[in-house]
Amino acid sequence: MRNQKHTLVVAALVVFLLALSAPGFAVAISHASGSNHPISGTHGYAPSKLSPIIYAQNPDFGGLYASQNDTNGLGNFATTFDNFTLGANYNVDEFQWIGGYFNGSPSTITAFTLNFYDDAAGAPGNLLASYNGPGTFGETFIGTDSFGDPMYIYDGLLGTPFAASANTQYWVSIVPDLGFPPQWGWGTSVQGDGVGYQVFFGAGGQVQSDFAFALSGTQSAVPEPGSLVLLGTGLLGLAGVIRRKLF
Repeated sequence: MRNQKHTLVVAALVVFLLALSAPGFAVAISHASGSNHPISGTHGYAPSKLSPIIYAQNPDFGGLYASQNDTNGLGNFATTFDNFTLGANYNVDEFQWIGGYFNGSPSTITAFTLNFYDDAAGAPGNLLASYNGPGTFGETFIGTDSFGDPMYIYDGLLGTPFAASANTQYWVSIVPDLGFPPQWGWGTSVQGDGVGYQVFFGAGGQVQSDFAFALSGTQSAVPEPGSLVLLGTGLLGLAGVIRRKLF
């Protein structure tokens, strides 16, 4: 499974220089309170969420897929994505993820970027929402993967909730700002549909793996039905239609 870890090569740098830059940032992520927010109740970690966990793919500690914005000059050379579908309308307000370091000793992450996309025939499509925030997001060591690489859990609050519609496939990516070496990668999971996606130096394609993350949030309120139009003598009245502000 080492083929999931891509080592930097000079030829790949040439490809990268021809690639387009990453999408612009939109809304900031803030840090969740505390530093040890588990992705779920597995591996001895007890969840402590501001909102309930509504979706989770737990880590299998099987390895890492590169996802990184190199602050030493290469830029966003690798982005890893995974898909998810929720069974109801939700406002996603917190994101947890598990990742780690390889091809070098752990180093200091200065920021993370979290993006949500629609689906384009089984691949990430249009950018729907982008979040960025400074810091390590409570980076907490949780063990090593099957290759001996150190693994960590991270947790971030979304400044503006992401409104996810029921039974709609979305894609999510998480990318740290980190100087190479080392490389940072998103930790794998065996929960999900067995399909992820990775763009590496401009070349993108499906990967046969899921990734470890969890979404927390609250179910969207169901709009109250509008009152009937009132017909009167020479008058057309419209009773107030209540629209609850979601966010």
